[in-house]
Amino acid sequence: MKHFKSGFLVMGALALAAGCGPSEESLAEQKREVVYGTDNRLDVHAHPDATLRARAQQAAVGLVHPGFIDLTDPDNVTFPGPNLGTGLNLCSTERFWNDPRAAFCSGTLIDDDLVLTAGHCVGNAAECADTYFVFNFYRTAAGVLHPITSQDVFTCDSIVARQHGMSNGQNLDYAIVRLDRAATPRFTPAPVRTGNTALGAARNVAVVGGSSGSPIKLDSGGSVRDARSGTLDYFVSNSDTFPGSSGGAVYELDQHTLAGILVRGYGVDYVANGSCNVVNVCPETGCTGSESTYVYPALKGVCTELQNGSARLCTGMPPAPVRPANAFGYTTSDTYDATQNTVDRAYTLGVGDVIQANACGLPDFPATGYPKLRLVDVQGNEVASSFDGCGFKLRVQTAGAYTLRAGCDYTDSCSATVEVNVTLNANLTRGTLPFNLTNTDSGTRRTANLNVTLTPGQVLDVGTCAVECANGVGDTLLRVHDSSGMPVAENDDAFGTCGSLSRVTYHMNVVSPAEQYQIRVGCFRDTSCSGTAAYVIY
Repeated sequence: MKHFKSGFLVMGALALAAGCGPSEESLAEQKREVVYGTDNRLDVHAHPDATLRARAQQAAVGLVHPGFIDLTDPDNVTFPGPNLGTGLNLCSTERFWNDPRAAFCSGTLIDDDLVLTAGHCVGNAAECADTYFVFNFYRTAAGVLHPITSQDVFTCDSIVARQHGMSNGQNLDYAIVRLDRAATPRFTPAPVRTGNTALGAARNVAVVGGSSGSPIKLDSGGSVRDARSGTLDYFVSNSDTFPGSSGGAVYELDQHTLAGILVRGYGVDYVANGSCNVVNVCPETGCTGSESTYVYPALKGVCTELQNGSARLCTGMPPAPVRPANAFGYTTSDTYDATQNTVDRAYTLGVGDVIQANACGLPDFPATGYPKLRLVDVQGNEVASSFDGCGFKLRVQTAGAYTLRAGCDYTDSCSATVEVNVTLNANLTRGTLPFNLTNTDSGTRRTANLNVTLTPGQVLDVGTCAVECANGVGDTLLRVHDSSGMPVAENDDAFGTCGSLSRVTYHMNVVSPAEQYQIRVGCFRDTSCSGTAAYVIY
């Protein structure tokens, strides 16, 4: 499965310095969409539908990396680098040969300062910060590009909502980006389809977006092949789209409302014709079609994040679930197991304080992908991680500043809501058990006992040493027994600074019901021992 994000921009400044687009090898690897039957792509000025022209002129944006835009003259923004024909080694007979090739993805203004695009176009905050959002990137006449000034160029303030992967059985790919400033009233947001229903079979749709990085094109010759009414995550059409179209708007033609976001396709977009390349053409019913994420999941996602705070987008939407005050949401990609591009939160902890983080525990905010969490100290040393599950619980031994880093598995994309609970040391449940024992036969008889109750996920830390208020003389032995009398944890010698004294930590299963356990203190073999066992539950 391939996405429509244009591959040539990964070369950045190198492509400019060399004066060429992607190599033949990278071109061959771009397995994306094709033309179906007749090539219906038109420049904005040439399209007969005035409403679609207005959508393109007022709401469509091109996503451009810094190396492919020149902002030196604020009154005349230009796009250096090769044109479409040169960059893709197109035959001179190919359409749009002289177009500038600048945008790697497309997007649509849907609110004053919000742009809708594909999730894979802006994977994380760093990628978003490295992107310009350019309005007026279209032709006003044959060979004439609309003048672009610095007023038409925006940057990314933040990613408000994003999904790229499976979520509750839906394969979703969308992102809503907040611009650095409002684009209205200079530009007009596109109306968004609010219904959570499937598009009709053979419904005519129009795509508004770039094409292999060129200025905005309109294609109104497509129709729905598969509405996927059972999942309502994406629909399939035979629209004529190319790399750079990704993130572009897909409109239902009868009402001209934005119904989807173009995200995926199959096939080879250009094929060799002797020493140059030409557009690949499939039959209208051939190949496998273009895939577009329904706009409703994106609408629901952004209204959740905004708590239905946008009158334009959220009127009539169901009540948004409220994220707890002790939780934060994040979306990112390419974090290499939460080591880069992470979303970070800082916490100041004292000795004995407990921090617990969970990325999978809130049903109203399901995770996508594989979230990974790391907790590091002020020196950057990892002290806890979620690599064995959804989260971690840690009782810190050193006071100071700690950073929680939220990321994803390897280079994958993911999103999650992380719930973080901090419990101060003074608020932990604790207790003591004095003992003066002899002839316990290694803790199998005549032991000092104390019952404690644990709830799911709690940790029992008990010792005759190394726990606050614990002390002892002699060679002790500790066991923890469950309600059936079976030992679930034990320790003879804690070693370290404890010598022959004991300490044991027992983690209760998070899915088990609350249960009573018994702490049993004894002495090694038939020796004598005395002191105070102490425990902490967290």
